[in-house]
Amino acid sequence: MKYGLLGIGQAGLRHYEAFKKIKGLKLIGFTENDVTKAKKFESKNNIKFFNDLKELLKLRPNFIIIALPHFLREKPILECCKSNINLLIEKPLVLNRNELKHIKKSVSKKSLTHSISFVHRYRREVLKSYNLIKNKKIGQVKFISETMISQKHFSLPKWIDVKKFSGGGVLLYNAIHSLDKITYLAKSKIHEVFAKKTNINSKIDVEDVISISIKFKNGISAQLIATFVPYATTPKWETKIFGTLGQIDINIRKGLELRIKNKIKTYDYSKYYQKNGLNNNFYTQAKSYIDALKRGTKPFISIQDGINSVLIVDAIYESIKKNKLIKIKY
Repeated sequence: MKYGLLGIGQAGLRHYEAFKKIKGLKLIGFTENDVTKAKKFESKNNIKFFNDLKELLKLRPNFIIIALPHFLREKPILECCKSNINLLIEKPLVLNRNELKHIKKSVSKKSLTHSISFVHRYRREVLKSYNLIKNKKIGQVKFISETMISQKHFSLPKWIDVKKFSGGGVLLYNAIHSLDKITYLAKSKIHEVFAKKTNINSKIDVEDVISISIKFKNGISAQLIATFVPYATTPKWETKIFGTLGQIDINIRKGLELRIKNKIKTYDYSKYYQKNGLNNNFYTQAKSYIDALKRGTKPFISIQDGINSVLIVDAIYESIKKNKLIKIKY
């Protein structure tokens, strides 16, 4: 099986390292806007650099990973779908609802197997929590609290701070993963949102703090708070799921606690991450996607998940702009 890679930034390289571990796969070519970086990667790894996507598509890869900057995804998605190429696309799928209208028909071809890289859904602590909820260990879920505190590292590309290029700030760069995770755990679509934003760094035109009140179609409520600060901070990514019989506390990259009555059961995955690395979920995702392609089955995370996430993000920004509760139209 052969594949192509569009973009070798931080995300693209993580995909490359993950798929490299799978036997029987060959990366036949890649594209990259930074030619200097591309030439170094080409020389180091003996993988052909293509200036033109059309030339790469002529080699008929079984799939392509799209890890380009947010504002450069629409056209390659359309070109790949026209050539009937399966896609694994970095989040977000596209910038906004307008771009989604342009690609929706193309990416919805039933003959193709597309997936979105909501890679944190593949983490052990998230998958375990889903099974605990499914088995009614905490009863009926009523409320989810999601907190995401991150530092914006100086090495990140400058385009992420420009609205027309990134589509948004902490919501699109980080918190979109939280939205996917709690939607997965709630086992329901988001029905309505009310959001507020602010800026710690006033020099950028995208938000670096956001607070979102969420109501799911099945009645579960959630509160999501995310920050992306321009200075050193203590990072935190915690999810607390409150049910009628108990709660689950998830600490991403560490593990979880199951609390029922006066008992606490700890699932510690620190040794797993020490052995396999903090980003091993990229490898888990890669294996899952390859299995779906080989078996002709639906991927764990579907293109519809990506489509829905664009609509949710669009509704959140509409809520901020209008200062009102917005119901999501799927």
